[in-house]
Amino acid sequence: MTTVLVMVVPLPTLSVKAAAPNEAQFSIRVTSRLTSIELDTLRMWERRYAFPRPDRTRGGSRVYSKADIEALRLIRRALDRGYRPGEVVGKPIDELTHLVRVASETSSPARTESSTIATILRALGRDDVALLRAELRQAAVMLGPKRFLAEVAHPVCVRVGELWAEGKLEVRHEHLMSDCLSAQLRVMMSAYDERVGAPRVLLSTLPDELHGLGLAMAQVYLAASQVTPICLGVNTPREQIVKAARGHAADAVGLLVTEASDLKATKSHIRWMLRELPSRVQIWVGGAGGAALGIENDAVRIVGTWDQMDEAILTLEERRT
Repeated sequence: MTTVLVMVVPLPTLSVKAAAPNEAQFSIRVTSRLTSIELDTLRMWERRYAFPRPDRTRGGSRVYSKADIEALRLIRRALDRGYRPGEVVGKPIDELTHLVRVASETSSPARTESSTIATILRALGRDDVALLRAELRQAAVMLGPKRFLAEVAHPVCVRVGELWAEGKLEVRHEHLMSDCLSAQLRVMMSAYDERVGAPRVLLSTLPDELHGLGLAMAQVYLAASQVTPICLGVNTPREQIVKAARGHAADAVGLLVTEASDLKATKSHIRWMLRELPSRVQIWVGGAGGAALGIENDAVRIVGTWDQMDEAILTLEERRT
């Protein structure tokens, strides 16, 4: 179905066994792509910490389970929040989940909001473009693409919208923020090349939807997740989205739906696209208006958070195995 948005321990003895009928198996390259952990790092952790413990195919290749993917993603998030590999690699999933939650509540996001975001908003209010761009650039370098999006780019856009609604910022400020952030996202995208064999996600908005900053954020997040994003931009006729999905052999189509969207028309467009798209392709719906559509269809996936984006990416790999 298509989707439319250091202690050294001895090397363990690895068994050779067939996958259970319903157990997804992922190669080491796919596992690296899904978790943003380098191939050499996965092999090193296997030697040093006896985790992960992949099964082996009859040809000797490593294969990882969905549970391995979940644990490795939590480890990646813990490392991003300041833990060292020796503190987290190999811990049970429930313990990793607790560590990540505590770290998220008490460490970097709070500091980011009180410092970086505050500085960005002050620079915006003072029309200090040089400082605004410098803060965005520094945050992107220090945090990396995924944390930059989750902890700075998206929160600051939400806050700018709130301040505009409160009359504390003007439309010109909102436009300036959008321009500077878009420029930073373009710089970040320039670091990524198309990956041969990677899943492909087509990004666009439907007719009369002119807000494209969310598409640019999704584009960077997908690229950082080793997925190939193809961005058509905003205000695209549904027929052209379907043709593009076919032409690019997209595995999913991601649509941005804001609160200002005509939800009745959007629902009609999506239902038409479900009939026209290849059956293997799902439709991902992101943005504040997505959850309000109320479409009950297994081929439609609401992707309203970065965690939901991670889950959607995982389903792409599951469908390709």
